[in-house]
Amino acid sequence: MKSNQKEKHSTHFLQFMPEVANCLSVLTRLDRLWTMAILTGKINCSRIAQNLIDFIIKTQDNFSGLKQNLIEVLIRENTQKVILEISAVAQVIIDILKRNLFERTADVGFLAMDDDLVRFLEKSDRTEDDIAIIEERLKEYRIKYTVYREIVVLDLDGNVCAHLDSTNNITHSSDPLLAETLEAEEYVETYRHSDLNPDHDNVLIYSQAIKLPETGRPLGVLCLIFDFSNEMKGIFHNLAEFSNDTILLVLDDHGRAIASSDHNSFPISKRAEFSLTESFTIQTINNVEYLVKTVKTKGYQGFIGLTWYGCVLKKINTAFKKNENLSIDAASIREKAFFSGQLTYVEDSSENVLSDLELVVQNGEIMAAKKSISPNKVEQMEGRALPHILKEIKKIGDNVQNVFQNSTDKLLELVASSRMHETQFLARLAIDIMDRNLYERANDCRWWALNSDFKKILGYEEISDENRNHMRSILKNINDLYTVYTNLFIYNRKGMIIACSNPDEYDKEGIVLDHPFITGTLRTTDPELYHVSDFFSTELYSAEGSQRYTYIYNAAITDIEDESLTLGGIGIVFDSEPQFKAMIEDVLPRDSEGNIVNSEGIFVEANGTVISSTSSNYKPGDIIKIDREFFSLDCGESCVRLQETEEALYAVGCAHSSGYREYKNNGTYENDVLSIIKVQI
Repeated sequence: MKSNQKEKHSTHFLQFMPEVANCLSVLTRLDRLWTMAILTGKINCSRIAQNLIDFIIKTQDNFSGLKQNLIEVLIRENTQKVILEISAVAQVIIDILKRNLFERTADVGFLAMDDDLVRFLEKSDRTEDDIAIIEERLKEYRIKYTVYREIVVLDLDGNVCAHLDSTNNITHSSDPLLAETLEAEEYVETYRHSDLNPDHDNVLIYSQAIKLPETGRPLGVLCLIFDFSNEMKGIFHNLAEFSNDTILLVLDDHGRAIASSDHNSFPISKRAEFSLTESFTIQTINNVEYLVKTVKTKGYQGFIGLTWYGCVLKKINTAFKKNENLSIDAASIREKAFFSGQLTYVEDSSENVLSDLELVVQNGEIMAAKKSISPNKVEQMEGRALPHILKEIKKIGDNVQNVFQNSTDKLLELVASSRMHETQFLARLAIDIMDRNLYERANDCRWWALNSDFKKILGYEEISDENRNHMRSILKNINDLYTVYTNLFIYNRKGMIIACSNPDEYDKEGIVLDHPFITGTLRTTDPELYHVSDFFSTELYSAEGSQRYTYIYNAAITDIEDESLTLGGIGIVFDSEPQFKAMIEDVLPRDSEGNIVNSEGIFVEANGTVISSTSSNYKPGDIIKIDREFFSLDCGESCVRLQETEEALYAVGCAHSSGYREYKNNGTYENDVLSIIKVQI
């Protein structure tokens, strides 16, 4: 921000910072007492103490400058605390959303290649039964991926061939996105009003051309309509603690709200006063002033998507309230915390002023003692008057010391509490990212298990090389879209691996698996169920001949005509080492160059098994002792505490997994995981 803007806002914000305002009031009163002491000295001791009085005046000038510096630092740190907090929330809003939407780009690409959809559109004489079958298949897809409100399949002329939402009375679309999609090499992302879903103002659509795999000839267009409003409700709900005096928004490229946590105060399409270059802006809504912070997405695996921003508006009149929930020892912070030069400057400057005052008193006492025995009666009189003035100056010095001690203590506590609050928030963010990511893995395995070709081929008594290669090809196409897996594999009812997606894993074909997650899958006929391995070391996830730790998600493949007959299953090997580490690193504090600073994070199961860590002290599979306070957290709970070492002080935040949507919340699967984030204060 420009300096004149900073001064303007500092003056304005001061009225909402009662502790800072009180500090300024006390220091101003002491300044007046200082002036009175100087005046008294001039009247009563000017002959013997003029140099001393000049020194007192110089010290007062230093004090006045320091007073201004202290108040500026207090206002700046209070403001910075709020800006950092709402910046973090704004970043979470947009980045969590973009992570979700990244998965949608893979979904539409994969579903557009679905053999059943291709064959359906290839037929020119589609019957009601054909439509019913394909709509049932789309329904199965939506059951797995609950983020879609509507799925529409159209032919080249824009005629609706099949769709899911019975309340959406569409038979034809003239939306330009159809022509755009047919011209595009991959998916198209669209957000606006569309005749594909005419009862909604704006809809988020992921569309991709459906083509004949042999020739690439287009047959039609697949449109996945994302349940944007419910997704945003979920994101805003998870940030509910910030909703008392804030408004959470997603803005489009013109700064208009496309999602809002408070439709009364900030309805959809209202424009926010935002800037991506200023530290913050100010906007008045219904006669209430708000701090506004807007951020752009960091993206996910190269995906940025549509130009949207995360935005948080916080009421100024409540923004600077003290957090009373954290108990912090200022002495420990002063001794071991690592703070910015601004805070150190306040400390050092206050000590310099107090040293000057001590010097004034000491010199004055020596002078008074000498002059009180002077043969000059006037000097004797002034020598006797001087101690009273020095006593007043000493009193001022003691008060100054108390004010600065108290103010710097509060400043240290403020920054420490902000760091603790941030660390707890980051721990919650990390576990939320993990839950959302693994939710997609549970969906993936169940959907891919419904592939008709897998069902048909596993139903054969003998699987030919041609059929094996066909399965490999399908798996590879999937794996190319969903890059979070090192391998996808199909196994038969004996647990024998039949086909793999990764050519480097073909040597695993023929291996018979007898793990509990395999036998459990083979006993399953419900297409809604899935089985997940323990976090374990396995040859199915190895590098350079060494087994590594991971989760493998599995779903049963049933007979194409008799769903009560399980023919085998699909296993998907999550690339846990880089994926989990990236999730943790994404939330850790970074410097201006993007480097992680003074922090580390860890995912750990409740039994103490390390899943991932950014610290070289721990590797996946290690067993660690979990702090009792962390161990006792219930699902969805989080906490933070201070941790002292011999040389440093840390904020340590912990959050317990609570799942996402139905994942880990419907009784199908339990997996107690904690995220622990450690940040140096």
